[in-house]
Amino acid sequence: MSSLEQHIQTLQQKVQLLVKKHQQLEKENQRLKEQLKGLKEVQTEKKQEFEVLELENAMLKASQHQLDEKEKKELEKKLNRFVTEIDRCIALLTR
Repeated sequence: MSSLEQHIQTLQQKVQLLVKKHQQLEKENQRLKEQLKGLKEVQTEKKQEFEVLELENAMLKASQHQLDEKEKKELEKKLNRFVTEIDRCIALLTR
């Protein structure tokens, strides 16, 4: 085998290794994207749960007349935001 043929064969092997490595990296990238998507969904759910718990806490305080003016205004804003979100969901469902 000539030197040129050996050189070509070496280059082909290196290209094959690069292609294999590229495929592995593509698979890992896809796996990481899916993992990130799942984590974002969990984060969104936890944020919503937190907001609901905050609202429940504020409502309990309000029912026991333990809210100051600032907390009352924050509660009112949260309730209005929830009502707006519910209205938006209902509008989407009725289309």
